[in-house]
Amino acid sequence: MTSVVAIAFLLFPVPRSHASVKLLQSPITINFVGDVHGERAIKVASLPTLRKYFAKGDLNIFNLETAVTDFDQTEVKEYNFKTNFVFLQSLKGVGFNLANIGNNHSYDYGDKGFKDTLKNLDKAGISYVGGGINKADAYRGKVFEIKGVKIGILGLAKVNGGPDSIATAKRAGTTNGYELKATEEAITALKAKSDLVIIVTHWGEEGSFCPRDSEISSAKKWFSLGADIILGSHTHTLQPVVLKDNKLVAYSMGNFIFYSSRLENRETGILKIEISPKNKISYRIEPFTINNLSKVPEISDRTLREDNSAVTNNKDAILCK
Repeated sequence: MTSVVAIAFLLFPVPRSHASVKLLQSPITINFVGDVHGERAIKVASLPTLRKYFAKGDLNIFNLETAVTDFDQTEVKEYNFKTNFVFLQSLKGVGFNLANIGNNHSYDYGDKGFKDTLKNLDKAGISYVGGGINKADAYRGKVFEIKGVKIGILGLAKVNGGPDSIATAKRAGTTNGYELKATEEAITALKAKSDLVIIVTHWGEEGSFCPRDSEISSAKKWFSLGADIILGSHTHTLQPVVLKDNKLVAYSMGNFIFYSSRLENRETGILKIEISPKNKISYRIEPFTINNLSKVPEISDRTLREDNSAVTNNKDAILCK
């Protein structure tokens, strides 16, 4: 896996991280986790146990894999997820402050449910990327100034809820990572007003432990346009993290507050990224396993592979080359 990415970088070199980034006095810490939903099986009372793991995060980012609404009319699809405002409040209490809604479940309850989700996130004090009240809003992204550094964040749904879920000039919805012109213009625009650019994306093949050529190609392109960090979800499994030339891509951080009977879908972690005073990107993974009763992750003592290619019992991990 690492060798393929390394060859790609040699053939298509990308610019180094911005020389204009202000010199930090102390590191910036960014925590990222994968899929979170608030279905009834989730024991909300267990969520406060997670607070200490996010306490030092300047940005605590998650993929909100659900609608947040009281509306009951679902879109026609196999799985429809929804939760309530109380669950969002609990996530805020844990320390989460940025949600990606650019995915295939934020529109599960249609336009009404999606707009409710936006309103409830605002009410809870949780910022969001990946969608908006219209196309311009969805692709605008957010810029956070942290310790004097402007960090631009964009959410891109390469897996979305279908044509009706995608934002237009007159309709609320998510971004569409396959709409190349809008995607590339959004990255370029965000780059122009940011010192560091992060893309949070929903992509990949469900159940796979390895990124496909299409994800590797997209990462290469987005890096060339100015992205510094790419954070992925959707596969419900952990996939490799690659850091090269001060550019980081985490192809998938799997599930986090989610339920599954399969161990490989319950083994997860927090990706802890640090931006040093010299603007160097580094990371570590804090491993967790989702408790099958509470559906809330608990700290784990298992050892991850060097490239984070999923879990210790992942027989497919050797295929990630």
